[in-house]
Amino acid sequence: MKGWANHGQTTVKAMWRPHLPDLPEGPGVYLFRDARGDILYIGKARCLRRRIASYFHRRRVQPRRLRRLAARTRAVTVHETGSELEALLLESRLLKQERPPFNRLSTTYVALPFVKLTLAEPFPRLLLTREFVPDGGHYLGPFPRFDIAATVLAALQRSFALRSCEVTIVPGVSPQPCEAWQLRKCVAPCAGPQAASLYGHQVEGLLGLLGGGYEAIVQRLKEERQRAADALFFERARHLHTLQTALVAATAGRPLTLLPVAWRHMLVLFQPDSHSAREVFYIRHGLLAARLERGAEGGEPSVAHPYAGCDSAPTIGTAPGSDAMVDELRIVAGWLQRTRARARWVLLDPQMSPAAALEKATQV
Repeated sequence: MKGWANHGQTTVKAMWRPHLPDLPEGPGVYLFRDARGDILYIGKARCLRRRIASYFHRRRVQPRRLRRLAARTRAVTVHETGSELEALLLESRLLKQERPPFNRLSTTYVALPFVKLTLAEPFPRLLLTREFVPDGGHYLGPFPRFDIAATVLAALQRSFALRSCEVTIVPGVSPQPCEAWQLRKCVAPCAGPQAASLYGHQVEGLLGLLGGGYEAIVQRLKEERQRAADALFFERARHLHTLQTALVAATAGRPLTLLPVAWRHMLVLFQPDSHSAREVFYIRHGLLAARLERGAEGGEPSVAHPYAGCDSAPTIGTAPGSDAMVDELRIVAGWLQRTRARARWVLLDPQMSPAAALEKATQV
């Protein structure tokens, strides 16, 4: 990214306006500053010049808050980015860092919920959590609301009878099988070695289902509902139908959230508009790892680091499990979902190296 400082021009009445020809037309982040150089407002734009100009055009019909912002502004600093996605990420980081007075949203981190499969335990279980830590577990999410995460948990728990207890289990010794086993809501590895082995198969089946993502999970509920209806278990079939409907409604437009974060490795081929060149993004563990630029005349692609050249932004690496990492997971997933109609996702093997991803980019 390139940083630009545009001081604009002042009329006799001290009505500051930016010098538009000096502003770039690409995507990026802009910072409005007052006479002392303090940051008043931070925003993002797909076209920096057009967006900044909009604050000073027909000012009398704009909301009072924007008129106050324009009246106090005496300079604007812009940071060009290679894409809208990079602008979204940079804006979020700068807002948390600077907390400008004219910004109302996205200045604090929100503890978003996940559905977690605790693979680090001998007998894994599903649970809801707002903590995202690199503990070997599989995390689905983040979800925008707790009730959405709860619906996903209920759908998975209904298909795979995993335990919900937190006790230490020694098969056939401790503890005694509880009511969930009697009601066939848990395979109960505590019942003995045979049940423990069956429990392992349940976990493997769940992992296989998660690998299929959204479509596989919804299809599994449909098949279970049909089996229940064929066996004349109509109450169970109705419950499964209700759960399937709730899951589809809760995750509408968010298919990526039902793929574990650890498995979200993909190339995203995005067409901003009919007049722009295609952009290629490398997503790793659900985060933006790099933007790949095509070489001249279809040559080998090269990596353009998302935050290179911007002194105000942190490096791309975020601490595993940090609030910043969860926030960027949310931003990347949201952008992917909003732009899906203009993009193609190419899923990659989780073990694929960046070099192999670059090679893959030349083949798609």
